[in-house]
Amino acid sequence: MKFIEMDTRDEKAYELAEEWYDEVVFTKKLPLNGSPDYEKLKEEIRELKKKYGKVALLVITNKPSLIRELKNRNLRALIYVQGGNMKVNRFALEIGVDALISPEFGRKDNGFDHVLAKIAAKNDVAISFSISQLLRAKPYERANILKFMMKNWQLVEKYKVPRFITSSAESKWEVRAPRDLMSLGVAIGMEISQAKASVGFYPERILNKRL
Repeated sequence: MKFIEMDTRDEKAYELAEEWYDEVVFTKKLPLNGSPDYEKLKEEIRELKKKYGKVALLVITNKPSLIRELKNRNLRALIYVQGGNMKVNRFALEIGVDALISPEFGRKDNGFDHVLAKIAAKNDVAISFSISQLLRAKPYERANILKFMMKNWQLVEKYKVPRFITSSAESKWEVRAPRDLMSLGVAIGMEISQAKASVGFYPERILNKRL
């Protein structure tokens, strides 16, 4: 089975991840307050694909309509949406993006419930469990993030939602080896086989289906 890193956001992070993983996805962060220049964005994606092969766009926005607009453009890249805003979380799942990254991000709850889990399963949207937010958090914040991840994992498992564990690294210092990502999975309640599938089987399935 392959090990796949689904979310690296920096050139050095990508290069380090390549040493440990069979495949690595480079993620371009895309903050949106309005419609982007799509011709320019398409050209950026073409150049990134030449350099990195597999590319994702991480949409960061509080305007759900922009997510739909972007998805409808068929940009030949994975479409991730940054979790955190509950309205955005739901909309991303309803329109069927490729992944919702850390639905609990920056929240005082887990940002995900049984209704959203059913929508994610129906529309085949993956939920990511990202280790980088734990690395950046203060100790008391880290405990809450882990608690929220545990709740989200219970929902993901119950409703058979696609999932992956990733570093979401924004520097080479945040990249972690497959064993470390699997350890996060075990810490939030996964069995070893489930943690392994979350850095192998599910990521490969997403890549084979989307790219």
